[in-house]
Amino acid sequence: MAVTSQNELIWQGRLHIGDEPGIHGDAAYAGLGAELPFTIHRSDPAAQDFQVVLTTRDLVTFAGFPGHEITVFRYLPDPNQQFHSIQQIAATARFTTADHDTKAVTVHVGTDAGPFRLSVRLRADTTVNPGLYNDFVWRKLALKVSNFQFFASFGFDAS
Repeated sequence: MAVTSQNELIWQGRLHIGDEPGIHGDAAYAGLGAELPFTIHRSDPAAQDFQVVLTTRDLVTFAGFPGHEITVFRYLPDPNQQFHSIQQIAATARFTTADHDTKAVTVHVGTDAGPFRLSVRLRADTTVNPGLYNDFVWRKLALKVSNFQFFASFGFDAS
């Protein structure tokens, strides 16, 4: 059987990230960053990794700066307190001009059964002086997997 890779859309919209409100007037202004929650379900018990793919428009970074910060968080039940959770960093990356408005971040979840409650935060590079931050639009969040090993839904599944 051939291995096929495909992107599953989790979210699509227009979030303006940056420090100059109104630059992208047709997008909701989110300020210096935005964080989106989603749930991943496992279809293949052997699969341990997937990618989240962020798509933007007009994302630019200056030479010598690290780029816009992507952080993927995983939320786990707190074994010491019922109805509490622990937020863990599952993956990090930097989004730069060289990514051409599309960045895939690999997330390793191991052999846990799931479902996996995660969020991805995209934050403007604030190592640049205020007033010079890049203003860009976050357009899509997708899940990239092979052979339907995982599937996603937007928001946290409370089951």
